[in-house]
Amino acid sequence: MAIDHGILLETGTNEFEIVEFIIRSEGKVHHFGINVAKVREVIRFPEIVKVPDAHPSVIGTANIRQKLIPIIDLSGWLELKFDEDYLDKKIIVTYFNHQYNGFIVDEVVRIHRITWADIKDYSSMTDFNFVETVLGVIDIGGNLIQLLDFEKIVLEMNPDTGLKAIDIDYSKSHLRESKTVYLAEDSSVIRRFLHNHLEQSGYQTFSFENGQLLLDKVAEKAPDIVITDLEMPVRDGASVVKSVRANPLTSQIPILVFSSLASEENERKVMSVGANRFIGKPDTDILVLDVDKYLL
Repeated sequence: MAIDHGILLETGTNEFEIVEFIIRSEGKVHHFGINVAKVREVIRFPEIVKVPDAHPSVIGTANIRQKLIPIIDLSGWLELKFDEDYLDKKIIVTYFNHQYNGFIVDEVVRIHRITWADIKDYSSMTDFNFVETVLGVIDIGGNLIQLLDFEKIVLEMNPDTGLKAIDIDYSKSHLRESKTVYLAEDSSVIRRFLHNHLEQSGYQTFSFENGQLLLDKVAEKAPDIVITDLEMPVRDGASVVKSVRANPLTSQIPILVFSSLASEENERKVMSVGANRFIGKPDTDILVLDVDKYLL
């Protein structure tokens, strides 16, 4: 099943779509979700080639549309019952952070259209085993669908795909001291990484875990530049861009969008609502250089 990304919603509405899927373990059904924007297609279980010295959850690679793609057993990663009878299972093929991966699931249910405000805090759930790997939950028809942090999963299996070290040009620090940066990023790891580097370089930096908190701060005092992720609970990045541009007092502030959903389509969408630049994760070195470009 190919995912039709042409049906995605108007940019800046704070709505998005998720693919609901199921993993079964010892008589229990676990409902999970992934943003449609990360999904390329859903396929039947393909022919697998084993890979030596791979992570235990990587069962091998498969040739899918002329690409060698790692195949990852999500039930193994989540420490659910490990079932090696794969033939009746499905593969969700994803693309984010400039790489393809295939995730084994028991069943793909359907696509749901929701808003970021629908996402509940994880404390409303009982499956605390997954607390480090779940971004939030959504109640749909009485089923609690857990949104998995696929970026974290891939990063822990392959650390080489992580954030790039940033070389800071300290000769410009005195020029940066009067400039204020607002940063919205729901990943605590990425948020701390960027905040620390921006602050060390000399910028006055304020960071927020979602777009609404950033907009609340903008209403108090406008920054010199805004950096925002796309996928965030409560208020997403495209909605942040649209809101900042709609206010005459902030309409000229440079806005950089920093996202794992790097594609020409997503770049076109965020630029159409007023972003100055779209940068794909994990290109953190480019991001910091661009802040200098716009502010210095």
